[in-house]
Amino acid sequence: MWWSRLRVRRRCRRVVARLDFPDPFDLAELCRRAGRARGRPIELVPAPLAALGLSGLWLAAEHLDYVWYEQNTSAPHREHVVLHELGHILCNHGGSGSSDEVLAALFPDLDPEVVGRMVARRHDAYTSVEEWEAEAFAHEVRARADRAFRSREDDEVTDRLGRALGD
Repeated sequence: MWWSRLRVRRRCRRVVARLDFPDPFDLAELCRRAGRARGRPIELVPAPLAALGLSGLWLAAEHLDYVWYEQNTSAPHREHVVLHELGHILCNHGGSGSSDEVLAALFPDLDPEVVGRMVARRHDAYTSVEEWEAEAFAHEVRARADRAFRSREDDEVTDRLGRALGD
């Protein structure tokens, strides 16, 4: 294998380290900040994607990025899907890996040529390293957000204990 998972995780950690994390963590705000930093807004779009066999989709339009995510699932799964797609965006993987059938279902009223111009990549262009990298990115973001929350929670507990002990 020409790539290693360790190398991918290290790259993801570098990408995540450059993000402007909101405190407290808020996924929509993280996406807004990432879009602003890139000069390309990121629009989050809930949709019933499960019927199309998808849980998430990224489409790179001319001046902004759309991230569709399955609306009828748990909040943690929605978050993971959005983070996975954000990983594709921030790791510069390209546009969509979706088939013409999926795009036609999402955009039934648009001329197929217009939809085709929105899509920068074809499904077979996605590689396992890109999918692994997007997953690693999502994991790194969640881990960083969890560490920040635990630190604040630990600080609050320490403060309460200190007050209780008269410190």
